[in-house]
Amino acid sequence: MKTLKISLTLFVAGLVFQACDENEIMPGYQKKGTTTTTVATITPSNSKPAKASNITITLTYVNPASDLLRMVELKAKIGSGTYETIQTFDAQSDAKDSEVTRQATYTTPNASGTVTFDMVITSQMPYPQVIRTSVSVQ
Repeated sequence: MKTLKISLTLFVAGLVFQACDENEIMPGYQKKGTTTTTVATITPSNSKPAKASNITITLTYVNPASDLLRMVELKAKIGSGTYETIQTFDAQSDAKDSEVTRQATYTTPNASGTVTFDMVITSQMPYPQVIRTSVSVQ
């Protein structure tokens, strides 16, 4: 009986020490970088413009010092078509940690439908941020 108690104690102690081994967190995990979400808005001057009329698209964003912006692009897509670049802004010289406002003029199509606008913000990291809005052409 005494031998059984000693054997059982040694077995339990072995399990306790084995449980203390460090395990690999995630096999193959490698941190590639980080991104900073930029506070940004995209606003049309008229959400229901007439056909073939000019509207102003206002882009507002903050250029964070922790992840400096490179470029801000305004893209538009008519209906289910493909996106076309309307205007590109170089953000590298924008003031750091303060609000920046840019504007672009867009002429709506000569037909009723939806126009979707994307503001694509590219920073030092390879992961762009996209802010979206749309207008309904009357």
